[in-house]
Amino acid sequence: MGSLKQHKLPIINFNKENLKPGTSSWFDICNEVTRALEEYGCFVTSYDKISSELHDAVFLALAELFDLPTQTKVQNKSSKPLYGYVGQISFIPLYESMGIDYSTTHEGIQSFTKVMWPNGNDDFSETLLSYCKLAAELEQMVVRMVFESYGTEKYYEPHLSAATYLSRVMKYRGPETNETNMGFVAHTDKSFMTILHQNQVNGLEVKAKDGEWFDVEFPPSSFVVMAGDAIMVSVDVIFYVGH
Repeated sequence: MGSLKQHKLPIINFNKENLKPGTSSWFDICNEVTRALEEYGCFVTSYDKISSELHDAVFLALAELFDLPTQTKVQNKSSKPLYGYVGQISFIPLYESMGIDYSTTHEGIQSFTKVMWPNGNDDFSETLLSYCKLAAELEQMVVRMVFESYGTEKYYEPHLSAATYLSRVMKYRGPETNETNMGFVAHTDKSFMTILHQNQVNGLEVKAKDGEWFDVEFPPSSFVVMAGDAIMVSVDVIFYVGH
């Protein structure tokens, strides 16, 4: 018998005024974040620092990227597992992705861009860099809240100084006749924290503690923040999130 509980990810508002460490707003959001992570391992958030204009510009830039020939895209290579191009795989035929390592740095973005466009693409570089920096700010706030909530705040600054960012950009095409509609295999993220932003795909499912899978509703211009496996080691607590 299935669960009678109707699962839905909490929506947490990160747009509150004066959302700074030590304020009442900060403590309120900290409590919401920890409750959400302990229950689902993730939550939905609104975050106005990434404007609708930047949102639109990013997805236009990514459309240009994925329109490149496959022989160009497969040049996105890395010695780290799953950091480079992933696609053309028989059991997940709808999925294609690329990884931009050190994506919050000018050097990281330029390194990726030069592989895709040897003559450069300033619009792409500037748009992605702006976006990745703002997304990293959101991630840093959430990570700080988690460290503070579990009494490990002394480790936050060392973590921040050592952290680097991988931005994985993904595309799912529509299934053809008699083709699976599964976008990707069920998994947990090995990273510290994942910020997921989509463009009207609505394909994310999350597994609750009771074993039930449920669809995640993305309000317009919202994000899903997911705890990765690595953060659980740092704060010695389990946030289960399968997706």
